[in-house]
Amino acid sequence: NVNVNANPLSDKQFDVNLTLNAKASFDKEVLFNVELVYGGVFAISGFPQEHMLPLLFIECPRLLFPFARQIIAEATRNGGFPPLMLDPIDFAQMFQQKLAEDQAASKVKVS
Repeated sequence: NVNVNANPLSDKQFDVNLTLNAKASFDKEVLFNVELVYGGVFAISGFPQEHMLPLLFIECPRLLFPFARQIIAEATRNGGFPPLMLDPIDFAQMFQQKLAEDQAASKVKVS
């Protein structure tokens, strides 16, 4: 499970958090459950406003992911399991999917 959140700290600084969840089970018994929130503070300036969301939700997590992946691999290995090597994530596709879901949700009218 993967989630990305971004919060402004100032006009040009943003806190971007990448949340990763991984769980391993065997015969209905949970072997491990890893949750990692890995964040970075990014200073972004000189970009048009319409490019800010793609920067925050595609490029920033793309920079964070290799480090978060390494932490999860080391944590599982240090726990006595084979290192869990997460597959690369297409953050652009995730962003497009989130935009489509948000647009669909905004079209739903509650009566």
